[in-house]
Amino acid sequence: GAVGAQHLAEALKVNATVTELDTGDNDIGDLGAQHIAEDLKVNATVTVLDLSCNKIDDLSAQHIAEATKVNATVTQLDLGHNDFDDTSKAYSGRHGGMGPASCSGT
Repeated sequence: GAVGAQHLAEALKVNATVTELDTGDNDIGDLGAQHIAEDLKVNATVTVLDLSCNKIDDLSAQHIAEATKVNATVTQLDLGHNDFDDTSKAYSGRHGGMGPASCSGT
């Protein structure tokens, strides 16, 4: 959930080895996504980020988008199966969004 995502986000600040982060299908929600977005701005190692199936809305997707403008290392971003509009989905696609077939809770 969001609290776990917050702890994970804090670890991103000092991470020097993890290159792929999969939080898919963990219901991190908007708060968790915002924590990850904020700390992703200072991370220089994560290249693949899966935030699919996490009940993320438009505002949180926008926070992730802003973070990836600052963070040049993320080359694959999966925001599939979340709760935002087509504009945010188009952004995900420009970053090689992978998109799972479905979420476990659906």
